[in-house]
Amino acid sequence: MKKYTFMVIGALIVMLSFGGMAYAAGEEGGMGAGQDGSGQVMEKVDINAATVEELQSLPGMDQELAQNIIDYREANGPFGSVEELISVEGIDNEKLDALREQITVGELQETQPMEPSAPMEPEQPMGEPMPGESPSTGY
Repeated sequence: MKKYTFMVIGALIVMLSFGGMAYAAGEEGGMGAGQDGSGQVMEKVDINAATVEELQSLPGMDQELAQNIIDYREANGPFGSVEELISVEGIDNEKLDALREQITVGELQETQPMEPSAPMEPEQPMGEPMPGESPSTGY
């Protein structure tokens, strides 16, 4: 009886393991974009904020191409979309397609200068009695 119990438990463990792997593969489309060989999800590289070293972590990206991206960004401002990367010297459609799932332009934030606010005036001057109160005689 114990022999069959262990066999059934073992079979259930194997089935659950395969079921979990199939579920994870279906949810992310298998081991594709955004995953490395270990199955861990990789963060996308923000091409508007990345350093040369961060850009070089992308497949097929050498130091010269990474520097071209930064030079373009400094000369023209932040990238408005991933597709704008095609304007960088050394990036063609094939290279862009290979990078597309691993890069992002991040959140473009419009910065507005803060206006100084007028100091708030107290409704009742400090030390003065409130309406309907009698003046204090001192402390």
